Amino acid sequence: MHCFLFRLSLLWTVLALLARFPASGDAAAAEKINASYGAISGSMAPIWVAKEARLFDKQGLDLNLVYIPGGPRSIMSLIGNSVQFVNHSGMPALEAYQRGADTVMIASSMNQLEHAVMGEKSITSVDQLRGKVLGISALGALTDIILREALRYHGISEKEVTIIPVGDEGARLSSLQTGRVQAVIISGIQRRTAAQLGFRQVIDLAKLPIEVSGSSIQVRRSYLAQNPEITLKFLKAWIEGGFLFKAKPEFSLGVLKKYVANRDPEILNAIYELNKHQLSTKPVPYVRVVKSMMLLLARTRPDLPSANPEGFIEARFINELDKTGFFEEMSRQYGK
Repeated sequence: MHCFLFRLSLLWTVLALLARFPASGDAAAAEKINASYGAISGSMAPIWVAKEARLFDKQGLDLNLVYIPGGPRSIMSLIGNSVQFVNHSGMPALEAYQRGADTVMIASSMNQLEHAVMGEKSITSVDQLRGKVLGISALGALTDIILREALRYHGISEKEVTIIPVGDEGARLSSLQTGRVQAVIISGIQRRTAAQLGFRQVIDLAKLPIEVSGSSIQVRRSYLAQNPEITLKFLKAWIEGGFLFKAKPEFSLGVLKKYVANRDPEILNAIYELNKHQLSTKPVPYVRVVKSMMLLLARTRPDLPSANPEGFIEARFINELDKTGFFEEMSRQYGK
């Protein structure tokens, strides 16, 4: 009897210990991470596709993906460790780096702007922006910096206009519709919608002679040092999402429909075709692009301390994936 009770007790002890450890392949074994994206724009499609196609799960990552509009808010969340990865323009993270933060860009899939200044129907030329109220997302955000650069390029002083923060893409379009502002800087689906509503494109920022990282991955260097394997897995999933986006239009259009909350096939197809060609499947972060962004920041943020542009770049993960044949494998699987 005592022997039976001892064996029963031992069995319960073993079962209790086993319960603490997930079985191999159990979802509970996945590494939990938080990531944010910063715009309702086709430039964010790779991370949306990777999430919906469970490519992060494939890499053993349990990804919580959140929308944080506005670069400054995204970087505050990154520095505060609320998120570990940010998919956004590189500009706000670069400014934080120049102010002493350990933010770093590890990949960039788009090095051009997709924004436009859209104005009221009565505004037929850039010169007519003088005296008008212009809407941006937030002070210090990418929209703020590149709007001021666009005005400077076209010979309009910032003192000749009034620039106010009105919120994300949807809020900017709404402020244009209600007459709160006479023009806004806008991108993605809202730019297409504004054109459909009859608002005029006053400035196409893609035509400015500048390079800006429009969709990149930013992390903290302290996180990289402690989590190189997780970082590599995240990039694998995100990059595969870009390949899948280009190779599977039907699936990708369904993802776009979900994330941009629009069912208009004309708009969805236009966004898909634009980003299919603009997004790079080998997202190398280039120092020359950082230098271009630093020049923009210097014009609008004269108080920023100088910094080494190479220090904002960490290309070793992309280089490692290249050396190990990851991009060739993706090309074989999805086509170039």
